[in-house]
Amino acid sequence: MERRRRLTPLESELRTPDRATVPEGPGLRERLQLKRRVPNTLAGAIAQGLIRLAIAVGAASGIALAVNHWADRGTAFGFYIVGAALLAVAFGLSAADVNTRHYYGRAERERRVSMSFSYVLAGAAVVGIGVVIDLL
Repeated sequence: MERRRRLTPLESELRTPDRATVPEGPGLRERLQLKRRVPNTLAGAIAQGLIRLAIAVGAASGIALAVNHWADRGTAFGFYIVGAALLAVAFGLSAADVNTRHYYGRAERERRVSMSFSYVLAGAAVVGIGVVIDLL
């Protein structure tokens, strides 16, 4: 019995295409995806940073309100918990490369400091919202 050297083609391989395949244009996802704009001025960069801070504080406030709902405590309690968590993350990011055997590059250290500053700022804003709620 002789062994076959070629495989039998699949049905889809035997069919000839009715039309030539033309590469399609960008899909729906690519068309709807927003183009990231780099700010040209200092004021634009500050405005973009403030928008991102507002989004982060808004998301953290939503989480804080969910914590308040589940904990059945005062309204400021959730803001204190979420703000403290953000500050703990900031501390962890800033102190993460202490006593490591390998050293990070300058760009990595700058990114870590920048991220930890952002978390400190967002955490302080959330704790500040909790303080304002407590005072009212």
